[in-house]
Amino acid sequence: MIEAVLEQTHFNDHARIACPECTRDRKKTRSKDMTLTRKPDGSVLYFCHHCGVNGIIPSRDHREHRKERYVQAVPKIEDARLTEEHYVWLESRGISRLTADDAKLFSTRKFFNKLEREAEAIGFPYFRDGTVVAAKYRAVPDKAFTQDAGGAHDFFGMQWADKTKPLVIVEGEIDVLSAKEAGIENVVSVPGGAPLKVADGKVMPSEDKKFAFVWNARELLDAVPYVVLATDQDPPGQALAEELARRIGKDKCRLAKFDAKDFNEILNDPSRNGKEEVQRIVQAAEPYPIAGLSDASTFEERVNDLYTKGQGSGFSTGYSSLDTIYTVAPGQLTVVTGYPSSGKSNFVDQLMVNLARTSDWKFAVASFENSPEIHISRLMEIYSRKRFFEGRDRMTEKEKEDAFTWVKEHFLFIDSAGEEPNTLDSILTRARAAVKRMGVRGMVIDPYNYIDLDRRDTTETDAISQMLTRVQRFCKAQDVHCWFVAHPSKMQRAGTDQPRPDGMSISGSMAWWAKADCGLTVHRQDKYVEIAVWKCRYRWVGTQGETTLLFNRTAGTYTENLDAF
Repeated sequence: MIEAVLEQTHFNDHARIACPECTRDRKKTRSKDMTLTRKPDGSVLYFCHHCGVNGIIPSRDHREHRKERYVQAVPKIEDARLTEEHYVWLESRGISRLTADDAKLFSTRKFFNKLEREAEAIGFPYFRDGTVVAAKYRAVPDKAFTQDAGGAHDFFGMQWADKTKPLVIVEGEIDVLSAKEAGIENVVSVPGGAPLKVADGKVMPSEDKKFAFVWNARELLDAVPYVVLATDQDPPGQALAEELARRIGKDKCRLAKFDAKDFNEILNDPSRNGKEEVQRIVQAAEPYPIAGLSDASTFEERVNDLYTKGQGSGFSTGYSSLDTIYTVAPGQLTVVTGYPSSGKSNFVDQLMVNLARTSDWKFAVASFENSPEIHISRLMEIYSRKRFFEGRDRMTEKEKEDAFTWVKEHFLFIDSAGEEPNTLDSILTRARAAVKRMGVRGMVIDPYNYIDLDRRDTTETDAISQMLTRVQRFCKAQDVHCWFVAHPSKMQRAGTDQPRPDGMSISGSMAWWAKADCGLTVHRQDKYVEIAVWKCRYRWVGTQGETTLLFNRTAGTYTENLDAF
């Protein structure tokens, strides 16, 4: 979409335009929040100061070459029909000819890697705005799957989607057709099936890119009354449901439970009335469990896992000495404090880079004291461990391009340069969009005093308490870890040194201590930096204590290794 807009935008070195990704969803449709910067080679850097979408578009010559090499295959299905053999196979799965024709299924021959040969196949077309944009194929009678170049990036069944009715999401195309056989009209399936990489009942961050279809369907998902998740009942299917609920919003989701693998198995079970059973399951779907809103039976399986496996810990910070007192757990709030220029923001940047490196986490960053380009350059320095600007040990042009690409793949920026005020509502709205778009697992708000605090008819203390409660609620609902940076109030000097602050020292309210799941202080002493944990709500995440890291001023990185200097 952005490339298409650029074709119609004429400018020399710099320009500002309305963002093609987010402007249509906003009241202020004339806001020019996207900046464009043309590089000497003809490529264009773009960045939206509202939704954070950013990247680089190669020059026209490079794009034309790329198009020649990577043209997405769009199947021509106008005259395609199913063979009698394929109709019979579908009927054996409980799918009628009427339903198959309504979905515009077709017969063809395709090469399947699994079979190492061409085979007869049924094509499942994917629609966007009434037009076929992709197709997936199932070998028949052998079981193998493939798809055209470019792949499907939308829900299957979008041609039937109705924004005014609850939406049912299943795992595969056959399950969509099974649900339609049962009389359920507003049903879609995910394009890639269940995730391949699952750990502890959750999708691994390395699978995040496969969930682009959630962002593509954001208008539908935002409009429907609620969403019923009816994925397969095996571990990958349940992990898929968890990730869908995290991105869509658990408060908008309901969870379907049933004693079979999927809807097609129920439809073809001779021991029960399959169509009525599928309808009953959808109607009986319960609100998605959110911590604090579910009875104990909802968590029985997790309780059993705790008994047999133990609690474990959060994700590693990248420093073994720090991991003994602090780890990063999804769904929690960490408050970070310290004096100005003590390295608070730099340390949080380091944690994000470490988590992105080791666990492939993605982040939404609301950093109000730095322009996005400066913040990006700093993240590039931490990633490459080399200077961005002129000086000793500066990154090469190739290292710069590699570092920028890596940052682009892992970070979205919630910026304050647009017309939107820095209210908590505005920040959380854009953070929810970041979860849908990229599947972010971490968020930073830095610092607190840039937020327009709503103090109507309330004290500052109560307003801060309410703000932190809402951030905590967001973290739990989206399974996101948030680092909230807050400056301490002025303190009396002790000799020549300021005493190390903690949660009780933060300007404005004791709520910073009370509402935080974890609390950290970053206290710089020359090139040595003290990291003190003054609160840890759960002992499996960490404990009160302190450790010392070394700070490399050249690249702005932290290390435990003296050899780094």
